[in-house]
Amino acid sequence: MHVTVHWFVEPATSILTRIGTVTAPVQLSVNGIETKSSDEQFEALMSGTTDAAVTAMDNVMDWNLRPGAGDLRIVAQIERTTPLSLVGTAATTDVRSLKDGTVLVDASANGFVVAARALLDECGLDSGSYTLKPAGGVRERCETLLAGGGDATLLGPPFDGMAVARGARVLARVNDHYPALPRQGLVVRQSSYDRVRAHVVAWLAAMEHARAWAQTNKNAAVVRLAATGIPGPLAETLISFIPSSLVPDRDGIALLIAQRQRAGLRGGNVNYSDLVDSDLLESVASSLEPNR
Repeated sequence: MHVTVHWFVEPATSILTRIGTVTAPVQLSVNGIETKSSDEQFEALMSGTTDAAVTAMDNVMDWNLRPGAGDLRIVAQIERTTPLSLVGTAATTDVRSLKDGTVLVDASANGFVVAARALLDECGLDSGSYTLKPAGGVRERCETLLAGGGDATLLGPPFDGMAVARGARVLARVNDHYPALPRQGLVVRQSSYDRVRAHVVAWLAAMEHARAWAQTNKNAAVVRLAATGIPGPLAETLISFIPSSLVPDRDGIALLIAQRQRAGLRGGNVNYSDLVDSDLLESVASSLEPNR
C-alpha cells in the first residue's frame, strides 16, 4: 500500500505508524510531503497529485467555495488539539500592541487565522485595526517573524519554543480562550474515493492502531517519539494531544463554524454533515473487525 499526503508537520499518529508500534496491522508506504501553504495543499488535492492533506479543518469551509471544488471533506481528526500561541516580536508587549501591526498568516480567509481573528477580536482588536499578511506555512511564518517581516503570528510546537528562544514572546495562548479548538484533520476529495480508498483506509487503519496503542502505552509512545530525535518534553506534549477517536469531534467542528461566522467569512453557513464524511472511517472499522 502507498499513500501520498501533504502536511505542514508530520502528526504523532503518523510518526508512530511509520516507525512501527507493537503489532502494526498492515505494511504501507507513506509519501509525506511538507507543504509550504494551505493553498499548495488545495492545489495538490484538486490536481490529484496527493491523496489527502493533513490540515486545519477550517480550511474545508473556504476550499469548497473555490472554483472546481465542493467535494472536499474531513474524513478523520488526526489531532485532538495542539497548543497554539500568538507569538510576537520582542518589540510587542501584549495583544493590544498589535494595533496597526502586521499579523503573519498562512491564508487570510481560512485555517488557524480564523481562530487568530476571533482571539484578536476578543482582545479588543477588530479586523480593521491590523493587517493580515500571507507568509506560508508554520515554518515559513516563524522564519519571517524572526526576520522582522511581521509583528506576530500563530505558532504551535516546536516553532513557538524556537521563536521564544530567539527573542520572541508569547502574547496569548489560543487554547486558553478556546479549549475545544480542534487541531488538524485528514481531508480527501469525495470524487477521488475510487482511486484512493484502499490506500487511505489502510493508512487510517494503521493510525487507528497506533492511536489506540499510544492511549494505553503513553510512556512507551513518548519513548518511541523521542527515539526519532524529538525532545522528550515535546514528545510528551504530542502524545498528550493524540485524540481519543479519529472521528471528528462535533463540539470542535461547531466551534470552527461559530468562529468563521463571527469573523464574517463566507462558508460558515454549514453544519457537521456538510464538512465531515464518515465513509472512509466506516471502512476502517470494517477492516479491523476480524481482529477484534
